[in-house]
Amino acid sequence: MILKKMRIRQFRNYEDQTLMFDQGIQYITGRNAQGKTNLLEAILYLSTTRSHRVNDDAELIKESRDFFLINGTLEKGNRSIELRIHVSKEGKNLFIYKSPIRKVSDFVGTCNAVMFCPDDLTLFQAAPRVRRRFIDMELSKMSKTYMNALTKANRLLKERNAALKLESINQEYVKVIDDQFLDLQVLIMKQRKKFLDELMSCGKNFYEDISQDLSDLAYTYVSAVPYEEDENAVKQSLRKKYEKNWTRDCMMKQTMIGFHKDDVIFTINGKEMSVYASQGQKRSALLALKLGIVFMNKEVTGEYPILLLDDVFSELDEYRRKKLLEVLPSEVQIFITATDRYSIPEECGKKITDWYVEHGTVKKGAENYGSK
Repeated sequence: MILKKMRIRQFRNYEDQTLMFDQGIQYITGRNAQGKTNLLEAILYLSTTRSHRVNDDAELIKESRDFFLINGTLEKGNRSIELRIHVSKEGKNLFIYKSPIRKVSDFVGTCNAVMFCPDDLTLFQAAPRVRRRFIDMELSKMSKTYMNALTKANRLLKERNAALKLESINQEYVKVIDDQFLDLQVLIMKQRKKFLDELMSCGKNFYEDISQDLSDLAYTYVSAVPYEEDENAVKQSLRKKYEKNWTRDCMMKQTMIGFHKDDVIFTINGKEMSVYASQGQKRSALLALKLGIVFMNKEVTGEYPILLLDDVFSELDEYRRKKLLEVLPSEVQIFITATDRYSIPEECGKKITDWYVEHGTVKKGAENYGSK
């Protein structure tokens, strides 16, 4: 998959710009606060229909403007796919080949992009919601079944919480919600476990290659009930937990256990990575997980995703930068942003196109002020 053409209009600090991209590495330099990250954010938005930095789309609209527009032309094999997203204060409109798309799940993942940015380095020690979002975002791009289940489960969660907030709570009505709600939760738990099993299996190999460290990486999925192969048994265990937790839910006016409270604890040699891993181990582990996602996408969709590396070269030493580019096939289109133009070894075998960003304008070519 290649992003061949992109138009950004009134997005962040961009007024209106159309860019033509090549295969290989798009190396984007520029001083801080010029628009490098905004460019990658726009590409990721084209993939997920949401920002990885803010929750309110209104914050993405350029100051004093009423809307933003992102157009993208993808090359998938012999096919060319045109995408468009128009966001205003009235709402969000999605289009494929100029045809309106009603369901977000029919749009997400058409442009498949994987982001790695400095904020990701907090994944291991961040709040559980950050790890859930990481899993949900990556898995949703690969599985429409998962995304649809997640969307329905979130809708039922809102309905359940609304019922719990009423002065007179109808327990029978909540039980009707729970019948479908619990089925969806079992599916979500199953898909998350499968995703994590495959990710860790793939990520371990990359970790050893990148870090030359043979430490054992693993994870523990933390849920209200333990997962087992018998899905009906998991559902019944969840139902009993919900019945036991009923009084607490009523008192707190919200659902206190479930898929929206689950967590993942990553470990190294059996110990929590957030506490015992060094900064170097955390960087290598996260990089390995991101690479694992790139290759999992290829397995699931048949296409490599676009890889977005936002200001992470400064976080990696020369050896890790080299290994990162060596393990990625030439078919992977890579966008790199940095304040400095780090050298890329010729043996990485990838075409490099330089870009320079200044005041929300992107130009082809590199400035030499920060070459390394």
